[in-house]
Amino acid sequence: MNLSGTHVLLVGQSFRSADALTNRLQRWGFRCRVAGSARSASDLIRSSPVHLVLSETRLPDGTGFGLLGTLVGFRVTAFLCLPDEDSCFWLPAIDEGKQCLGLPALRPSEFASTLEKMAQILAAASAN
Repeated sequence: MNLSGTHVLLVGQSFRSADALTNRLQRWGFRCRVAGSARSASDLIRSSPVHLVLSETRLPDGTGFGLLGTLVGFRVTAFLCLPDEDSCFWLPAIDEGKQCLGLPALRPSEFASTLEKMAQILAAASAN
């Protein structure tokens, strides 16, 4: 898979250390950047291409919900991570620039499948 032009922005303190999600995204060919706060994420979004945003709901200087306003006008897909006791749910927030809050949350395994499908679609598109 060649997704060299597909940039993912991971927003939140937990993404600062290498974790399974970041490693999986990189194996699929996504280029990952990490922002620890809403402000640094907004700066990165304005200064470089971003196709997929994965954000924690709680950020040191705001919330992932507040960050969604920064994405208006950009053709991005975004998910918010909602922590649960031992895991999390992923809330679809923006799909190709269109707000989609209110869709059912995804369990981690469902979210991984969604990301894998996105990677396959992007790989097929870049091959054409």
